[in-house]
Amino acid sequence: MPLHHVSLRLSSLHALIWLLIPASALALPDQPSRQIKPVAAVTAAQLVEEGELDQARSLLHEALPHFPDNSYILFQLGMLSVAEQDYPAAIQRFRTILVNHPKATRVRLELGRALFNNGDDDDAERQFRFARSGDLPAEVNTHIDRYLAAIHQRRTFRWDASFAVAPDTNINAAPSIEEISIFGLPFRLSDDAKRQTGVGLTLNGSAEWTPHLTDTTRLRVGGTLSRTDYKGGEFDDTLANVWLGPNYRVGNTELSTLLTGTYRWYGNEPYNHALGIRQEVDYDLSSRTRFSTALEHQWVQHDSVTSLDGTRTDWTGQWQYTLTPSSGMMALVGVSRESTQLDILSNTIYRGGVGYYQELYRGISVLLQPEYLEAHYDAEIPAFGVERRDQLWRARLTLSNRQWVYHGYSPTLSFIHSERDSNIDLYSYDRNQFQLGVTRLY
Repeated sequence: MPLHHVSLRLSSLHALIWLLIPASALALPDQPSRQIKPVAAVTAAQLVEEGELDQARSLLHEALPHFPDNSYILFQLGMLSVAEQDYPAAIQRFRTILVNHPKATRVRLELGRALFNNGDDDDAERQFRFARSGDLPAEVNTHIDRYLAAIHQRRTFRWDASFAVAPDTNINAAPSIEEISIFGLPFRLSDDAKRQTGVGLTLNGSAEWTPHLTDTTRLRVGGTLSRTDYKGGEFDDTLANVWLGPNYRVGNTELSTLLTGTYRWYGNEPYNHALGIRQEVDYDLSSRTRFSTALEHQWVQHDSVTSLDGTRTDWTGQWQYTLTPSSGMMALVGVSRESTQLDILSNTIYRGGVGYYQELYRGISVLLQPEYLEAHYDAEIPAFGVERRDQLWRARLTLSNRQWVYHGYSPTLSFIHSERDSNIDLYSYDRNQFQLGVTRLY
């Protein structure tokens, strides 16, 4: 079916299906007793249904100065904008309500529909998945699933970008100790080997093009770029990734087989590059639950230290679950294997982490992500007399404000604490990073 027919069919079904939402989900404020429902809102809703848009607009704008923060008035203004196909205005109205009432399922559904009609598929999908976790009738959930299917069918390009100022207490991930024992003899660390503080700039971007080859097959072409820039350039770090390959969809399962490439610059000098193959599987257990797994193998070459040349194999599994219309969680496990020309540098790393997301009042969103990594190296390092063992704990707390939006971007503040405990003191460190910047609003 052509995409414009899908959109028209969804829009025509919308008015009927949404009426099946229970009264508890229709209540706009989370505490209805604290906010009245003006007669103007009720009358305007009837006028919009009857197609009397001019009268509805006049009535709502007359009532707005008397009820400037009333969710019912704002909601009907949003519905009026939808009827007039002014989707950006509708999106702004619905977002304003959700800033203080993130659990308002009906508002989130209408926001998802306005975003869908405005072509903002990434955010529309997110809003529909959050709404899907509410206590809704089966017919409404089926209608949401149709929107999600239409989004997946028509979306062929995705991108993301973020920028931040990043104060850092340990930009070179170095130890705090003054000296180290090598072959049983004490040696003082040089200034370059000690921890250094600094303020950096971080830039992250990604893009992917997924044109249709057949009804169930796409081509995936994409890449990511991340850069951290510090004064002097000695510790600047840039990583670029690209991929290319087919994607197949069978029911609720997606399979991708990708050729991958990686290039890294450190200190603004070429550091290493790699080529490989990656297999991905994504499975939607439901509209609220998704499982993803990926296995990648790369052949790595270093530009200066050839003893680090070898292979890198990485497996990850991730589970995502939408808890409520305003919260979600995820879990991640993984293992990676790096084989180099030197056994003392070859290692296996085990990884596990969880994440929790919550939209709060006043537009504040919170994301908490603790993570644990454990590294085992293959051989004893003669200078230290032991096989290296590392344990790394890392926690990230991110706050964002959905109330402040400029051209689709919203401010974020992140705090990242890392602490690595190694049986060789030279590799132990602790680190605190702050990142104040902007990111795309979803």
